[in-house]
Amino acid sequence: MVYSSVLVLLFATSVLCDGGSLLIACEMDDTECLSKTTQQFLEKTCKGIPEYDIKPIDPLFVPSLDIKLSDKAETILHYKNLTITGLKNQKFSDFKMNTKDKSVVLQTRADLIIVGDVTIELSKVSKSFNGAYTIKGTALGTAKYGYDFKVDDKGVEHYEVGPETLTCQAVNEPEVTLSPELSRALEDDKDLKERKQRYNARRKEIQQNVFCKMVENAYVTVVHNIRAAAKILPKSAFLKGV
Repeated sequence: MVYSSVLVLLFATSVLCDGGSLLIACEMDDTECLSKTTQQFLEKTCKGIPEYDIKPIDPLFVPSLDIKLSDKAETILHYKNLTITGLKNQKFSDFKMNTKDKSVVLQTRADLIIVGDVTIELSKVSKSFNGAYTIKGTALGTAKYGYDFKVDDKGVEHYEVGPETLTCQAVNEPEVTLSPELSRALEDDKDLKERKQRYNARRKEIQQNVFCKMVENAYVTVVHNIRAAAKILPKSAFLKGV
């Protein structure tokens, strides 16, 4: 176990000491290079590097997530044990950096599969329904954050990534699959007839909103890993001429 831990530490140190194994230093307007470095970073870090607080993202486990379908909170989806796959295959979509304001807009496109358990709570009729849940879809995830520069005790300059704002756009209508037991329970409940009609009229919008809530939750970890890497890698490992 000790020997194994030493190997992991040596590997992590070697890939992070100059950023060469994790990143390709790019010009800000070189989209081909930015695409390659994004993919390389995701591939190298998707399983996590605990010694440097880089967390696993593929698969990404979310213990619980509650989503309200409306401001009235008449329907709440309680998700447990979500597993998200596909984040390591995100594709670079857009990058904007304002060096005067010290701000960044980073957008990636991801094809994701999310599986877990759901409890559908219907407060107005005092009922709940449980079962397995799967949603598949494609999203454009956008992270906006500020940055600054910080010199460490060894004289190395790093990026310091500020708090992020996350948004999501579903590219298409996500595909939702419920367990047979859950589907049957919802279909057979006579009290839900009117509610099901309203749902079917807004099905695409609702499924896109639910999918994007999950994506935004997942992107918190994606940005966390960028922040963690910035604390370790020199500024020069990310971009040229900044």
